[in-house]
Amino acid sequence: MASRVNHASYVWLFAFVDVLLVLTFVLAAFTFLALPQINPPAKDADSAKPPGQMMVCASWAGHDDIDLWFRPAGQEKATGYSNKNGGVADLLLDDLGTDDIPHVECQFASSLPDGMWAINLHGYSVPDDKVAVHVIARMGAVKLVDTTMDIRARQERTVVQFRLAGGRVVPDSANGVFVPLRSAGK
Repeated sequence: MASRVNHASYVWLFAFVDVLLVLTFVLAAFTFLALPQINPPAKDADSAKPPGQMMVCASWAGHDDIDLWFRPAGQEKATGYSNKNGGVADLLLDDLGTDDIPHVECQFASSLPDGMWAINLHGYSVPDDKVAVHVIARMGAVKLVDTTMDIRARQERTVVQFRLAGGRVVPDSANGVFVPLRSAGK
């Protein structure tokens, strides 16, 4: 006579498989809900506002410490490493140039008062003979400056001076005449 299998002794197995299936379903549901949160869709470009109405950035490569100095109209003392918040302009980061990688310093102006504006570079620590520094200044979509200058150690150079009136650059007001910003603030 053939032996009969007693299915009642395997009830625990069916309960175990049932619990595993429920846990698998719950894990799949959490994964399905969490995946869209890992990489949310990009926001529209219009929704990302810049931190100011004017941006000035200097970038360079190498093991050099270049400082960006910026004096908006109506601001008595220029904004730079020793004066990070001048009222109109703010220095976001003083890049010390400690690593041999590309470096950037940026400043933003929160308003656009009428008068003379000036942008300078200073070679705080330049171990080589000179370093090429790329400077960009933008006011919204308008590019005011896009130039590259060589800076030597302890040298301060004016990138540009210009006059604003009514939130616009006065025609023929831009010049490269030197005006001390770093040394004038001491």
